[in-house]
Amino acid sequence: MTIHDAMRRQLLKASVAGTAGITLGSSFIARQAFAKDFPSRTINALIPFSPGGGTDRSVRVLTPAWEAALGGSARFRPNNQPGAGTLIAQNTLKNSRHDAHTLLFTPLPHTAWLSVLEPETFQMDQIAWIGSYFQDPNVLLVAKDSPYKTAQDLIDDAKKTGKVLTASVSSPMSAAHAATVVFRERAGINLRVVPFSGGAEARNAVAGGHVDCCMAPYWSAINVLELTRALCIFAPKDPSSGLWDAPPANEVLKFEMPDLNEPYGVHMSKKASEDHPERQKLLVDTFQQAMRSDEFKNAAQKQDLAFFSEAWGPDQCQKFCDDYLALLKQYRPAMEADVKSM
Repeated sequence: MTIHDAMRRQLLKASVAGTAGITLGSSFIARQAFAKDFPSRTINALIPFSPGGGTDRSVRVLTPAWEAALGGSARFRPNNQPGAGTLIAQNTLKNSRHDAHTLLFTPLPHTAWLSVLEPETFQMDQIAWIGSYFQDPNVLLVAKDSPYKTAQDLIDDAKKTGKVLTASVSSPMSAAHAATVVFRERAGINLRVVPFSGGAEARNAVAGGHVDCCMAPYWSAINVLELTRALCIFAPKDPSSGLWDAPPANEVLKFEMPDLNEPYGVHMSKKASEDHPERQKLLVDTFQQAMRSDEFKNAAQKQDLAFFSEAWGPDQCQKFCDDYLALLKQYRPAMEADVKSM
């Protein structure tokens, strides 16, 4: 099954119960068995992006419910370590004590791409997934007063006039860059990628009319909701209600586009999972329980995150990364050509 099939089956499910096949009863037993020695101190929650961004906000929605699932004394300490395409945070995890008290929260595409871009420093086999807590499909954004009313309008104008359009992305070789290149190459238009130093800056650029468009993960971009329009969503349908209400790309374009999704996940070091398998089991179990809890659901609802909440287990996370790299392998040369021209 491809990542696109998985997303079609999973994106609109309201409940996350049973995703990993772990029951509430087994969670209780696991906690009783291992609560004496884990967690024995504050869990270091590494966030490879700046405070206030989508990843940072999502972690602060999830961790209170996870603390409750782990037990009253458990605490997560958010630790923002932005930079180097998430490599700084990954190196912190790599050099930490491998006792499962350090976890890293990040969109899965960033982790997959890092293994390609920095193979001498980071490999996928040095981490162990715990799960993914929400899925964030990409949308194509334009400014509110943009002359383009549909995605096909944008494409037709570029082809008719031969003009070079501009698209802002969070950073070179990022998931947003990859999604933009897939769209550009399949549309057959001249679309120049304009990199910024973060997703917020990239989205502010399109909101202010400084670029023609921006490919952005839906939930992470809702801070510019009132200043932009979504021409399409790269998913079977818009899972939200009353936000952008974006039409599916494959219903408004003259060519096929894959589903482009940015699941947010959490992982530990592989060595920690090998040295302490019972702790990984407990973390996976309580992660699933936290997402079933009313505390998480209520917090997610307040942040407009409930539309996208979906619990994946470790195998699903790894499968996504494998399929993501396979899908985008053909577009890497075009991305690298963009970087040379920046």
